[in-house]
Amino acid sequence: MSTGSNEKTAEAAAEYLRMTLPLMSRHQVPATPENYAIWYSYVSGDDPELKAEIDRLIGDQTPFTAALNTELYQQFIAEHDVSTIDKVREGLSQVLVEVSSSLADAGNDADAYSGTLDKFAEQADQQDGIAGVRGLLKALINETRSMQETARNMHANFESKTQEIEELQEELKRERKRAITDPLTGLFNRLALIDRLQAVLGEFVEGGEPPSMAMFDIDHFKNVNDTHGHLIGDRVIRFVAQALQKNIKGKDCAARYGGEEFIVLLPETPPQGARAVAENILKTISQAQLVRADSKKPLGQITVSAGVAHYRRGEDIMDFIERADRALYQSKTDGRNRVTVAGE
Repeated sequence: MSTGSNEKTAEAAAEYLRMTLPLMSRHQVPATPENYAIWYSYVSGDDPELKAEIDRLIGDQTPFTAALNTELYQQFIAEHDVSTIDKVREGLSQVLVEVSSSLADAGNDADAYSGTLDKFAEQADQQDGIAGVRGLLKALINETRSMQETARNMHANFESKTQEIEELQEELKRERKRAITDPLTGLFNRLALIDRLQAVLGEFVEGGEPPSMAMFDIDHFKNVNDTHGHLIGDRVIRFVAQALQKNIKGKDCAARYGGEEFIVLLPETPPQGARAVAENILKTISQAQLVRADSKKPLGQITVSAGVAHYRRGEDIMDFIERADRALYQSKTDGRNRVTVAGE
């Protein structure tokens, strides 16, 4: 995207933000990151269903209570991509830049104006017969100094507002991270994985090495839950997630795909390299000696099975994932705790 397009996007985001804040105030909606995301999407028209629902609520004069705001967020924002949060942040940044520039210009203009008048008054003091002019100049100087004081107050207020905006931006960053993170493991969630996969395929150019992926599933995980309970089961899931993280690097990323299933995305990696990564992960997990924290009794050997697929040019994302899943199923069929590469 060109620089001009980026600037236009930022300006649009800032304009939507300027419209959003008064609208939220009018309907007594608290200024939380979640509510910003809802009303920003409403103003921008990104989600026609959300816009229709809020228009209906406004028409019915329905109060926007905390419960209703949460319901709107869960229904229209939380389950969608996180671009709305990014747009709000983009708008905030643009507004911050514009306010900063305006205040700096105002302060500089006031200082320059006062300096010019002071110098002119000094010259006038050296002349005879211009008392009236001198009085006028002094009045103007006093007015200018008042203007400077106003500018200083504006700067002080600006610093306060800057802090507020920075805190809001940090909160939005945390909210975005929560939106793309699996809460149990800290890995990417399924939504974030699909977004990352789309980005990787968008960067993939003809002639380069296509990406690979490895899908993992914990063997006999139901037995772990039935024997030790779900808290131990969660601990095993976190352990597997840590093993994935320790065995990837660079542009690689790991995600919890669902339940006890995981995916590792390996950009620019041939099938042999993806197999090697998967086998290292299997080795790390199978050699671990996990014990219960309460009784110190061993949990028994934990193993995972894996399926590896290499991207085919022009392939649909879900077909790519499905081939890895079929290879994983083959590993389960062949005895578990092994890696199968799709197409071998």
